[in-house]
Amino acid sequence: MYKYFLSLLLLLIVPLLVYAQDKTAMESNYKNVVSALDNGQLDKLDDYIAIDAIDHDIDPSMTQKTGLAAIKEMFAYYHKIFPDMKTNIHKIATSGDMLFAYITMTGTTSEPFMGMPADYKMSMDGVDIIRFKDGKAVEHWGFTSNTDMMKMMPQNEMMEK
Repeated sequence: MYKYFLSLLLLLIVPLLVYAQDKTAMESNYKNVVSALDNGQLDKLDDYIAIDAIDHDIDPSMTQKTGLAAIKEMFAYYHKIFPDMKTNIHKIATSGDMLFAYITMTGTTSEPFMGMPADYKMSMDGVDIIRFKDGKAVEHWGFTSNTDMMKMMPQNEMMEK
């Protein structure tokens, strides 16, 4: 009887332990990617993002590349524009192979960018949703605060109405 109880207990505990390890690995992976973006260390991304990753937030006006190459190009561009970028991770949640993060990015423009003058201090809230497979990020969706975006745009007569 105890053998069956022990077997049942192991069947319940092992998946929980595996899930806890996956959750910790996904969170660590995400924090390392954020650190690489903040510090401009693009070579580190190979360890955390699949080469054929799909980023639904890539701006095709900034790169024609796909996968990890596109992500690296976008990160390089953002780091050039915001060399002092810092990302504050407020909350991370996971479910299965998905990670959800609520973040605030801050930085100062090094040159005019999307209507912002050089030396403009920006702050923008966002949410990242990332799917993982085999320990690497394979898909990403990024969402930013529309209110924060509007604050960064140049003011004109239409915006004042």
